[in-house]
Amino acid sequence: MKLKVKSLKFYAGRPVAILNINTANRMNVHVDERIKLLCNRKEIIAVVDAASGFIKNNEILVSNEVVEELCLKKGQLIEASLAEEPESSVFIRKKLECHHLERREIEKIVKDIVENALTETEIAYFVSAVYKCGMSSKETGYLVKAMVDVGEHIHFKGKVVDKHSIGGVAGNRTTPIVVSICAAAGLIMPKTSSRAITSAAGTADVMESIARVEFSIKEIKKIIKKTNACMVWGGSLGLSPADDKLIQVEKILHLDPEPQLLASVLSKKIAVGSHHVLIDIPFGPFAKVNKNEALELKNKFEYFGKKFKLNLKAVLTDGNEPIGRGIGPLLEIRDVISILKRNPEAPKDLEKKSLFLAGQIFELCGKSKKGEGILLAQKILNSGAAFKKFKQIIEAQRGKIPQTFSFGKFSHTFHVEKTSKIKRIDNKKINSLGVLAGSPMDKSAGLYLFKHVGEKIKKHEPLITIYAESKIRLNEALRFFKKSKPIVY
Repeated sequence: MKLKVKSLKFYAGRPVAILNINTANRMNVHVDERIKLLCNRKEIIAVVDAASGFIKNNEILVSNEVVEELCLKKGQLIEASLAEEPESSVFIRKKLECHHLERREIEKIVKDIVENALTETEIAYFVSAVYKCGMSSKETGYLVKAMVDVGEHIHFKGKVVDKHSIGGVAGNRTTPIVVSICAAAGLIMPKTSSRAITSAAGTADVMESIARVEFSIKEIKKIIKKTNACMVWGGSLGLSPADDKLIQVEKILHLDPEPQLLASVLSKKIAVGSHHVLIDIPFGPFAKVNKNEALELKNKFEYFGKKFKLNLKAVLTDGNEPIGRGIGPLLEIRDVISILKRNPEAPKDLEKKSLFLAGQIFELCGKSKKGEGILLAQKILNSGAAFKKFKQIIEAQRGKIPQTFSFGKFSHTFHVEKTSKIKRIDNKKINSLGVLAGSPMDKSAGLYLFKHVGEKIKKHEPLITIYAESKIRLNEALRFFKKSKPIVY
């Protein structure tokens, strides 16, 4: 059927086509089904929605993803037809029944995810199937390779290093400190990060509070040539486009299946040309994994690192409680800057972990002798070279380091009613509290922790401050704090 193109100039995050209800009925197509669009000798699969009133019969309203892919102009005629169910949907059903997937089947699923041949619902079924049934080592290896093959690749000269945390620990913002120390030491560190999946903020969210994080590959190469490093959002680069779409669905489902975690991390490290990779695996009762699960994950990361010819080491770290004081983009970047500027009041736990990770990277790539990595990292941090490098990276990413910080318009501080000691801080609940306050979408929203586990707190002293950009957000966070009791003393 030939339809006239209409555009409202909107991005939907995937190719979307809106039809008049009567046109949809004539085509026998329903909401959330797929149609194939052809024009200018190009074709694309789009997900269907239906409407009436603002769109006429024989018109089709398409998202910018369709306009750009097919080079469409307003009023142009386009051929639309019902798309066949992709073969990969059969393979997803197979995985839902906990059967082993072959290489070709996984490659087809990944290819169809990237080409938008699968709907978000079908991708959600795939994520759920992997979460429910898991994947064998062979399947996980196929998934890593497939995700690498469908994306772009970057190559750099010199010692290319990288780090990644599996996440889940609130305020665990070691990356900007580690990157600054390593880049100041002359190492190449093209750090691509995701936005928050299960936490109140991801590194990309935090960096975005003071600098740009979305760049083309060409721009990133220029930044790294100038500074040795970058700290950008990986989703804008097309390095692992299947992973970017999977992450969107995982965030909605609040799921992060282990095989996809492994494939996500490894595919992106391979895509940016990393030679030496350090994986941080926080463990504990309030982290993503317990100690036994962490050890299993460490072994799997190192196994696949070897399989894909990476010099990879995984380290287990304490994930029993949040790290640093701030939780939320601006609050976390303030902690980072205070450490880099050598502020005496900077959070010591965040500094200690950052030095440990930087030291591990130095030893992994041969920049220092075994057991001497932390000493080199400490020397670079104390000299001011790391802060100088951080400023250089921020400027290269068209940002500016704030002289002062202001947080959410609305805030509330909880004070303790009796002198006691902090017994427990639940990472998962703290992350949920930060999200309810508006983080990471509201960069100034989040939490400030005055105390950590084991520290004494006197009667009437502040325990935590919650910042939000609206009274509604603040009230939701306050209700959650009182009900869930994320801090026990």
